Amino acid sequence: MSDDTARRARAALAGLPCGVVVLDAAGAIAEANTRASALLAMALPVGLDFSEALGERFALPEVLRPADFERGFDLRAGEATLWLQAGEGAGAAPGTRGCVIAITDVSPFARRVDERETSLRFLLHDLRSPLNSINALTQLDALDPDAFERCGGMEQITQLAHYVLSLGEQFIITSVAEHLHARDFRRFDLRATVRQIIAQQEVTAVYCGVALHLWLPDSAPVWVNGMRNFVARAIQNVIDNAVRASPRGEAVSVSLRHGEGCAEVLVNDRAGGLPGLAQETRITDFDKLAKKSATGFGLGLKLAVQIMELHGGSLYAERNDTGGTRFVLRLPCLNPAPARAAHPSLADADRARR
Repeated sequence: MSDDTARRARAALAGLPCGVVVLDAAGAIAEANTRASALLAMALPVGLDFSEALGERFALPEVLRPADFERGFDLRAGEATLWLQAGEGAGAAPGTRGCVIAITDVSPFARRVDERETSLRFLLHDLRSPLNSINALTQLDALDPDAFERCGGMEQITQLAHYVLSLGEQFIITSVAEHLHARDFRRFDLRATVRQIIAQQEVTAVYCGVALHLWLPDSAPVWVNGMRNFVARAIQNVIDNAVRASPRGEAVSVSLRHGEGCAEVLVNDRAGGLPGLAQETRITDFDKLAKKSATGFGLGLKLAVQIMELHGGSLYAERNDTGGTRFVLRLPCLNPAPARAAHPSLADADRARR
């Protein structure tokens, strides 16, 4: 290699964003850029045995082999996490080639992996208590049915299972939201989605002895943009909380309102109002409810808020005319508002269940 060619090669290596170490066929350093030296925090002189030097610098338990570089591996250099992987270098003939090792700082990715592992540990810790309680209750049912009923029976098991599901859903939503982009959104009909949710919630409503009413002003689609499954889960969580909080014999009504530039799903209950909800005020922060509850009440609302905000919308609660609570889930709407009256007629109301 001529001096001019060598200078151009060094200049090219110096301009690369990653560290680069060029090894000869014997594994000795033939060239290394300053970025590689900085990332590894060690001198990389020509002729140095790279594997041995790495072993001494990072106190590796075993001597690095060519196969290790081919597969790639990570090293912790202080607070940084580095990824080293080799590609074949240019040699005169097969068997005499060296290799080029790229050194990349993957600290942000490694931190996200560590955070995910930590989140999973916390999730498993949070799940342990309700799952142990469910297990204890099932054993108690077999040994002492009367004591089982005194401890809440099947209703308590149902609430604990609901809480477990809420924790899992929250983890999934949070995990996906970190990597969600607008390009993942798709157009879907909110009206059809609400109708489907009501059909799915009928079993819960019957079990709780609560009538579930659906009011839709017309049959025109209401188009919104987003992840349909996420939005459906948010609406379902709000309805589910309203049904479970309502006394037996009461009703929960769900309606759809299409305004200028937005669509709103309204969920009204007669459960006496949320704690701390005064007349003519709104609640948008459901964190306190989630922390106070041992059975998931409020956690579903908190998750619904996250989903709405993820879609450029919002969720708030206010007092309604019956002394209960009205939950309003608002989303940006793609089609314009209907030209007719702002207050829709209920003459063609669609009641899913009375």
